[in-house]
Amino acid sequence: MCYNSISMKIACLLITHLPIKAEMKRNNSIAGMPVLITVQSRYGAKVLDISPQISDVALGMPIEQAISRCKDAILIEADEMYYDSVFDAIVKKLRYKSPFVEKRERGCAFVDMDKTEKIYGDDKDIANVLLKVPHRDLEPRVGLSNSKFASYVAAFISKACRATIISEDVPGFLHDLSIDMLPLSWDDQARLHNFGLHSMGQIASLSVESMQDQFGVQ
Repeated sequence: MCYNSISMKIACLLITHLPIKAEMKRNNSIAGMPVLITVQSRYGAKVLDISPQISDVALGMPIEQAISRCKDAILIEADEMYYDSVFDAIVKKLRYKSPFVEKRERGCAFVDMDKTEKIYGDDKDIANVLLKVPHRDLEPRVGLSNSKFASYVAAFISKACRATIISEDVPGFLHDLSIDMLPLSWDDQARLHNFGLHSMGQIASLSVESMQDQFGVQ
């Protein structure tokens, strides 16, 4: 972790596999077991979330394909209202730390911590304050940098209940990281890999127009 001060402070609080962890919170008998949470889509059932120990199943994968790769998995039908309520309670607590909180996809929130040093201390202290907002059982991660994307990636690569601070050379930090860290669907990640685009540095070398031609305007 780097502790040089960041001029503009955007934090990302990330709880990976929030649906799985929420299910384990109300049914600890499935802790440590391979679990697939399923959800219905217009094209049939797909994977909403997976236990971390399942390595060859991706989010959004058709459930038939997922089961063929993990035959002993326990299937749980998604309770999305419950998962949202767990996350909403965390976001509410975050707003006591900063008035500027942006809730993104379930389990991910950005917090503007600019000019909060006088309240919380240095960058390390700010990160630790945010780590304590969710219950430790949810294994939160925090990233702190000068942009949302860099903060998201920093949180993504952090260990459970830890933080990563990027204070300088953000492009260099991101360059060799896998595109699998991008918040894209399983289909879009597969398309990028099929195009020979495996790292964020390769993505950064492309024009915005070429990416929009393939994936549309986000």
